[in-house]
Amino acid sequence: MSSSGSKLHSILKFKCPHCHEGAFFVDPNPYNLLKAGDVLEHCPVCERRYTPEPGFYYGAMYVAYGLAVGLFVSIYVAITVLLPTAEPWVAVTAVLVGLLVFGPLFYALSKIIWANLFFSYKGVARTEGEKPASAARPSSSK
Repeated sequence: MSSSGSKLHSILKFKCPHCHEGAFFVDPNPYNLLKAGDVLEHCPVCERRYTPEPGFYYGAMYVAYGLAVGLFVSIYVAITVLLPTAEPWVAVTAVLVGLLVFGPLFYALSKIIWANLFFSYKGVARTEGEKPASAARPSSSK
């Protein structure tokens, strides 16, 4: 069985949550801080939109918070188990360094996880009644 139809594949490879083939981010490298977290308007393969409404990705903050808490707890437990006599500043420093190092990755992961929570796998072929992203855009007449 191919893993390309799984949400995990979409999340780990930063692929389209609709078809799991097209790119999701402008730059797939989360450490390119100039374009970090910039989501494409639509999938280059299936042409489905990535943003169903303005402000859609604000909810990804909850996912990023969960990832950061998980990292905090993991580092804190590792420090207290491996170095039980360490000063408190060691754990604080380790947590801050971990959050700085993994922050851009968590930002990107939170957006792709959020999208996969709300978009289902549809494959590349368009279903009946679906319009391409270019046809779904409202006209900007003034």
